[in-house]
Amino acid sequence: MIVSSMSEYKTKSVVLITRPQQDARALELILQERGFTPLLAPIFKISYMSGGEPSLRGVQALIFTSANGVRAFFSRVGVVSLPAFTVGEVTAAVARSNGLIQTESAGGNVGDLADLLMSRCKPELGNLLHIAGSNVTGHLGNILSSAGYQYTREVFYKAIKVPMLDHLCQRTIARGHVDFVLFYSPRTAECFVELAMAAGLNEEFETSVALCLSDAVALKLQKLPWRRIVTASAPNQAALLTALENQKPQ
Repeated sequence: MIVSSMSEYKTKSVVLITRPQQDARALELILQERGFTPLLAPIFKISYMSGGEPSLRGVQALIFTSANGVRAFFSRVGVVSLPAFTVGEVTAAVARSNGLIQTESAGGNVGDLADLLMSRCKPELGNLLHIAGSNVTGHLGNILSSAGYQYTREVFYKAIKVPMLDHLCQRTIARGHVDFVLFYSPRTAECFVELAMAAGLNEEFETSVALCLSDAVALKLQKLPWRRIVTASAPNQAALLTALENQKPQ
């Protein structure tokens, strides 16, 4: 449940969630179960691209690098029996929930995903179809193509930056009530800094800890005077939440 007033930030550490709405909802429940007060402030709104059902002829496997890619894909298709490979376990869980039983997670970054694909798939068996957003990081296609694989990326959604930080989010930060902020991508971190500074928020972050999925994410946060910037021990949500637990006041 989204908190709606400042009075709800009295007893538990407040964790600001910057993920898109659908991803944030699942994370919100996890944080509540762990004794935190989650505050949702998505930096991007996800918009599915229009289009018909994609052709899967000649495709040996599907690739998903975000849960939004899975949702966008299944907004156009029905039952699919192809194996699927994901960069992380959260995306893999969404894929399985949509019927992709043969789903494996690399549990890390794009390089780990490329290694997993090359260990499971063979170049001669067909195309590797990457269902992606309009903004793609990493060099997955280059790695696979250089190894002799047929790789195709199809854009199924775009992440649109919100024009400003949510009003409740701004008020909570301004009063120094945000203890932690979770960041999952360099782009989200960069846009968050831009929006915060546009709202006149700067020194208010001296009491907040930024928790990042990777060093690349952390680099985008340097313009704000955080109390501390912490990077997860591995680029996955489980490690990020462990880092959060380790920062929790005893």
